[in-house]
Amino acid sequence: MTKKVQTPETDILIESKGKVESFFDKFGNKVMWGLVAITVIAVGIFVWNNIAQQKSQAKEQEAQIKFFEVLNNSGVTNATAESFSVDYATTAEAYLAVAKQYEDTAAGNTSYFMAASAFLHANDLANAEAAIAKFENIEGNYGKHINAMALTLKGDIAVEKKDYQTAAARFEEALAASNNADIYGANAAKLGLVYEAMGDDAKAQKTYKAAAAKYPTLAGKFAKYIKE
Repeated sequence: MTKKVQTPETDILIESKGKVESFFDKFGNKVMWGLVAITVIAVGIFVWNNIAQQKSQAKEQEAQIKFFEVLNNSGVTNATAESFSVDYATTAEAYLAVAKQYEDTAAGNTSYFMAASAFLHANDLANAEAAIAKFENIEGNYGKHINAMALTLKGDIAVEKKDYQTAAARFEEALAASNNADIYGANAAKLGLVYEAMGDDAKAQKTYKAAAAKYPTLAGKFAKYIKE
């Protein structure tokens, strides 16, 4: 079933531990897919640029073609950060097939990340966790953003499993992995939420304030969440 989702403009604070599950059920994973939607072309550029570095250029090119076939069929190429439609379950299986067939290529490796993200949105935690475990960090400027989002995805999976300690650790790592303001902001919001769920308001506030200070463009987003 195709789902229409929107990147949320909603309060990220919670009042009790019990609310963290409902927040992530409604918004957490969708934020992640929104980031995927707006960065996927950069992934494509990365894949294309790495063709010349592969031992088998023909296989890499073939893998890239399959990658973009899935991308085009999923509808992500027509997406914006605010509105898009994706059949997550079908898309996840399609990316996984590409990843397994071409896992020794850049496009195959990236397909593991895309499959994991789609599986998470389809509420298939087991396959999401298995796919992201196969993903290998990518070198270069394009790669570091995808690497950060892979950590975010691992954090989202941990939240769904109610393993908040692991989730916090993954979100913290994601904050340090990318200098992209949007990715940083999404991870700071999720990390703050998890800290509050764990009853650590001080760390949550420190996270929100650090995000606002590091990226002035995020100040407006986090201002209403910061307690004076």
